[in-house]
Formats: sequence, C-alpha cells, structure tokens
Amino acid sequence: MHSSAWPAASARAPSCVRQTTAARTKKEISRLLKRAIAREVFRLLTKQVDVPEIADLRPLRQARNITITAAAKHFAVWPNVISNIERGLRRDDAFAGTYRQCLATA
Repeated sequence: MHSSAWPAASARAPSCVRQTTAARTKKEISRLLKRAIAREVFRLLTKQVDVPEIADLRPLRQARNITITAAAKHFAVWPNVISNIERGLRRDDAFAGTYRQCLATA
C-alpha cells in the first residue's frame, strides 16, 4: 500500500458526489481533482514570500568580537551552520531570529 498525495476520502467526498450527480465518469472526476490540486500547488509555489534580512548577522557578531566557534558552541551546532546562515547559504528563520536576538543582547 502506498501513501497518497490526495486529500482524505472524506475531504473529496462532497466534490465527488457533486461531480457524479453531474454525470461525470470516475476518470473525469479524477482529472478534475488532479487539476484542482495542481492549481492549489501552483498558487502556493508562486506565492511571494517575505525573507528576513540576514546581512546584519556577521557584522553584528564581529562587532561583539564573538568567533564563529564560540557562537556555535553556545547554540550547540557546528560552526559551518553559523557560517552558512550568515552567508545566506542555509535558511532557518527561527534560528536566525534567535541568533540575532542573542547577538543583540551580548
């Protein structure tokens, strides 16, 4: 048995009943459901997302004379995690916010 990307049967039921009463075949109903899912996925993928600014992290750390190693030890992560976040190679908004807050209070 494989997992399905389709919504639960109960979530599809009203649409299936409506389409069945409209004299559509199972193949047509399946096509309509796939198109509806494709529209929803496309809408989510093309939605504009606000990305927090990270350019201030490295200068803020350096102004406080904190090494990457010391910051990494404080957060119990590898130094490359801090470096990647500071350079924008890794996106972790929650961690970046906590890191920024910690640097501001240091």
